[in-house]
Order: sequence, then C-alpha cells, then structure tokens
Amino acid sequence: MKAELFERDLLAIPARLDELAAVLDHDNPWPPLAAAGPLLSGMGSSQFAARTTAGWLRGSGLNAVDEIATTDPGWPGGDGASAVLISASGQSAETLERMERLAAGTQRIALVNSAESALGGRADVVVDMRAGPEDGGVACRSYRHTLALLLALALPRREIAAACRQAARDTEALLVDTSWLDSIDEVLDPAGTTYWIAPESRIGSALQSALMVREVPRRPAVGCETGDWSHIDVYLTLTTDYRCVVFTGSRWDGQAADWLTQRGSHVVSVGGPLGIPGEVNLPLPGEPLMRMLMEPLVAELLALRWWRRAPVEAP
Repeated sequence: MKAELFERDLLAIPARLDELAAVLDHDNPWPPLAAAGPLLSGMGSSQFAARTTAGWLRGSGLNAVDEIATTDPGWPGGDGASAVLISASGQSAETLERMERLAAGTQRIALVNSAESALGGRADVVVDMRAGPEDGGVACRSYRHTLALLLALALPRREIAAACRQAARDTEALLVDTSWLDSIDEVLDPAGTTYWIAPESRIGSALQSALMVREVPRRPAVGCETGDWSHIDVYLTLTTDYRCVVFTGSRWDGQAADWLTQRGSHVVSVGGPLGIPGEVNLPLPGEPLMRMLMEPLVAELLALRWWRRAPVEAP
C-alpha cells in the first residue's frame, strides 16, 4: 500500500464513475450469456461484490450463483453454463485455479481491470472494469466498478448509470470537505477492533470497509450483516468497548439499535440516524444502488488517516 498514491486513487473515484456511466448509457459490456444462471466468483473485494450483487440479480430473474473462488467442489459448470471470474489484477491465483477447475464447455468470462492479465488471457471473453490503474495498491475504484458491472448483467443499464453519476457527485462533495470525518475518527480511533454492519443487499459495504481498515493501517476490523449481527456479534457488546459503523437501511436496524443502546455501545450511523444516545450520524441520502457505490469511502478515508497517524511499512 502506498499512501499518497492511494489518496490519488480515491480522488479519481468521481471521474471514473462518470466514465463508466457514459459507457453504460450506450453499450452493453457483457456478451450474451450461455446460461440464465451464471457463476460469479473471485476473492477478497471481488467476492464481496459478487455476494452483494447476486441477490439483486436473482431478484431480477437472473439465477446467479456466488461462490468464493476457493469453494471445492462447488458449482461445476459444463456445456451451456457461464462463469464470471473476477479479479481486478487478473492475477489472483485462486481465481485462476477456479477457472481451470470449471468443466469443459463452460463459457469463461473474465471481469478484470487489465485485459492483458493472466485471467484475461485464459478467458473466452474479457469484460474491462474500466476503473483505471490503482497505483496505491488497494482495490477501491475496481470494487465499485465491479458492483456496477455485475448489476448490469440484469438490471437496467440506465438505472445503474444514473446511480454511478449520483454517487460520483456525492463522493466528490465528501472528498472536497472531509471535516465530517473528524467526529467519526473520534468515536472509532480508541477501538481495539472496529465493527462494520450493513444489510445483505449492501453487505459489501461492511466487508469492504473492514478490509480497508485491515489492509491500510493494519488494524483489526470485522464486517457483519445487520440481521445476523443479533446472532453472532451482539455478544461482544457485553464484554468489549464496542465501536461500530452501521450502514442503515435494513429492516433489522431497530433490533440492532436496541441492543447497542442497552449495552452503551459507541455507534456511527451512515444514512438515517438510529436514535442511539451519543450516536454520530453521517447523513447519506439516495437509493441503495447509489449508496453501495459511496459507502466504502468512509472507511477508505478513515483508514488513510489512521495510516498517516501511525504508518505501517510492510516488508
């Protein structure tokens, strides 16, 4: 990770989203699929995007299957089947191996940020993320572009383009004046571990945010789904100084808010306020498609700030 270059990558988010919106307005980036039930598979940020979008695609009638690339045996493929293998670098060893394990006859589509990559070279078809080089070494723009492009497999492209444009404008506003980050930093900086919570329809916002905190300043962080939180993470609120970010919009927000209030947890809400005493709220209007393209910026900027406060140089 290179801090100054990572910052430049973040500052370029609005322009790149606008460019992607222009493409989606006029072109379908996807080839005809061989099947109505494609596999979406990758590692890390790529898999977060696959998991997030798969439910949206199924809701639109495309019976998408999302699996982490290391799933074994997993979805087999075969004649008349389609697989979308996702890797920003196109070099992920696990995703390359997953491509090789697909049965003969599978339509292999590589969603990559570099058509000349190993994954692109082995695919039947290459779809370009159009995120541009991420010189900071962190998948930030490519994560957003993966979301948008996967959604374009089934959702109206003009709807996705509109979400990209609105996300670009709102991201630009947050980048121009980052004073909003100060109160969030104050709440979360003392935490031994930060927790990031989001509804399943935008689960990547939580998982990607936690990854940014682990990858950039190398601090512990955990992502969790809002409804499941009451089954797997709530226990920690009793014994730890629990500090979390809730990306609001789940029908289970109230249940989580009740527990967080009872246990006196420290909460940052992104979106609508939860009504928790002492809560810090970052208002974030907009539809879910736009929000999922914006929400990781909170963690990205916070992670960059924390790295600058205590730089960690990996060997």
